[in-house]
Amino acid sequence: MIREAAPYDFAIVRARAFVFLALVSLGFASRPNTAVAQTRVLQIAYTPTKRAQIAIWIESADGTFLRTIMLTEAVGLRGIGNRPGALQMNSAFRHPYGRREGVLPVWAYRRAAAPGAQLFPRVIFQNRVEGAASRTTEDSSREDYFCLSFNETNNLNVDATSCASVFNSDKGRFLTNADVTNVPGYSEGFEYTIGTSVPRLLSRMSLYPMRRDTMGGGLHSSGTVIDTPDVATYIGVARSVMPDIDAVTRATAAADTPQLITFTFPADWPFGDYVVWFEANTERDFNDTWSEAAHPTPYADGVYWDGWAVTGYAYRGQPSVVYNVPIHLDANGGQWTMSNAVGFGELQGLDGQLRPLDPTITNDPIVSPGSGVDRLRISGGIRASVSTDSVDACMVPPTVPEVSGFSIERFDDPKHSHEWASAHFTAVQVDGEDASNYQVKISLSPITTETEFVQAEDAKAASTEFQGVHLCPVNVATGSTDCPTAGTTVAFDIGKLLFSTHYYVAIRATGPCGTIGPITTAEVETTAINFTTVAPCFVATAAHGSAMAADVQALRAYRNEHLMTTAPGRAFVRAYYAIGPRFAAVIADHAWLRSIARAVLRPFVQASR
Repeated sequence: MIREAAPYDFAIVRARAFVFLALVSLGFASRPNTAVAQTRVLQIAYTPTKRAQIAIWIESADGTFLRTIMLTEAVGLRGIGNRPGALQMNSAFRHPYGRREGVLPVWAYRRAAAPGAQLFPRVIFQNRVEGAASRTTEDSSREDYFCLSFNETNNLNVDATSCASVFNSDKGRFLTNADVTNVPGYSEGFEYTIGTSVPRLLSRMSLYPMRRDTMGGGLHSSGTVIDTPDVATYIGVARSVMPDIDAVTRATAAADTPQLITFTFPADWPFGDYVVWFEANTERDFNDTWSEAAHPTPYADGVYWDGWAVTGYAYRGQPSVVYNVPIHLDANGGQWTMSNAVGFGELQGLDGQLRPLDPTITNDPIVSPGSGVDRLRISGGIRASVSTDSVDACMVPPTVPEVSGFSIERFDDPKHSHEWASAHFTAVQVDGEDASNYQVKISLSPITTETEFVQAEDAKAASTEFQGVHLCPVNVATGSTDCPTAGTTVAFDIGKLLFSTHYYVAIRATGPCGTIGPITTAEVETTAINFTTVAPCFVATAAHGSAMAADVQALRAYRNEHLMTTAPGRAFVRAYYAIGPRFAAVIADHAWLRSIARAVLRPFVQASR
């Protein structure tokens, strides 16, 4: 039987802390050079696959965890690793429940074992059994991000769908001493053997942060506060446990779009050897070994799992994949690259061990692009590069000017004006060169200070994905960016906004050596939702009795995505609109004609799917 690994061994942590302090007192004697580095900036370039959850961190050469450099938003902001719902509960990108503790386990355990590190309080349901998604008590308030997609069982694009209506969720509470000390303790259902659930005891603490995108105080429809008082403390507690969590959290990147992350070395870190680590995970990344059959939906036994918890889809495919880039920091600067992974994590996060890479992990970017090792995409033999300039290059850091001409307006298409906004600005120049990057942040409160800027969310692009705004193309091989030419007007759209909501948007430019410019802000208010009539599919609607029937929706999607994108297709649609209502009127009142119409349409429905 598999034994659950202890999430935090305080004896080990104390021992590591002692060793760490001893090394500090000796001037980091284990490192080859005791010279103190001046402020230096690492540029880390990589290209992620679709929906990749990624952690980047840096360790000393002796394996001491030093600092988290980057953590994607689903883990760092949305709290998918520490939320109500059992570990093995089915999940999805927009699903609100189920602790996905296997998302980035190597990073999580190593961060927790760092000298002075703390753990996060564990979040559980208010009153439900951890394997029960059905609401048994009034415990849910309005949810602005997550929703349930129980009917999307086999839809690989479920993360790209929008919530059909306002959803209410249980934001949970902290697991207490009373919960874990009461006999027989606090447990969840767990399947060590497929189809057989047993109780698995839970500790009070978690390796992962709870969500920070809710302020608590959510109301029930009756007007009473339904969130527990704990919810209002989630943000503060997460920041106290991991003070740099706002600074390192980034929006999930667009698929196959090169990214550039910068990290400023503390001035008192000595020259010497370091290692930059990456961990990447993607839901439903199946192969023959790590398949849905091998790690299926838990069996709904009525004790640990209810019918709602096992509806949806089993998301566990190949476990997290880990990479590293050893670097040497000195006065001269340098560049280092990585081409392959070094191992993988435990599927469900039961331990933080790094398992050596083996043939069970897909490593074929031609046959299976974006899968397994290729979650960090390879190009020209390179998956990631890490570079830094010489000390002399940053002796006098350049001054970055304020971004000018920044404004934001409502999106002009009423179909999207409730969720998108249009922005533009004038690109700046830094010491005769184009800026290195632009950061765009969004908040429900004013953004005027550095702290407010760091704590605000990354702005999202106006698309079906939850990707950050990306204004400067990156060359992964060189770690350089190609930002807009200074003086040109740059236009972009911001998405994933709430309707009838006032937003504050901020932008600033960055330059070489990690220098940042002043914050420039603008404001916009989204419109109410513009409810429009669904464009008709006359005959299909009459044949199936409803415009919302699944077959009708399939035909409508084919019309919108294919026929309406070509001139012949649009001509066909116009002709159909001219004669369709007459046929629909004829068959609407005759069951036998509707049956014939459905049979005639069936091949077209199958083709459209």
